[in-house]
Amino acid sequence: MNQSFAHVTLLVRDYDEAIAFYTKKLNFTLIDDIQLSASKR
Repeated sequence: MNQSFAHVTLLVRDYDEAIAFYTKKLNFTLIDDIQLSASKR
């Protein structure tokens, strides 16, 4: 039986630092980055 992950959520201290790490170092693709409030994305 094959099993796989479809979505994963990670909590990070700094959004911009995390985005840079995952997109530049791990070559992930950023799909969405929405500003929800002044302190939450």
